[in-house]
Amino acid sequence: MSIQRRAPVQGNYRLPRGVPGAAPGTVEWAEHVEAWEAYAKRYGRDQSAERIAERTGFGYRELTTFLGHEPRTWRSL
Repeated sequence: MSIQRRAPVQGNYRLPRGVPGAAPGTVEWAEHVEAWEAYAKRYGRDQSAERIAERTGFGYRELTTFLGHEPRTWRSL
């Protein structure tokens, strides 16, 4: 069984419990990179996808903005 690499996603504790993105979670690495590509187009490539993941990842709402939709591989922690 192979283990799928995942990237962290910051939670937003201002959201009500049970709402996607209220608690921290993870997304599959490919989806993180997809969001990072949109981020890099807007802000440049000074921070790699790896560096953003090291710094606790995108926020959930930030992730949805860069993806243009809710994350498909989201899992809460």
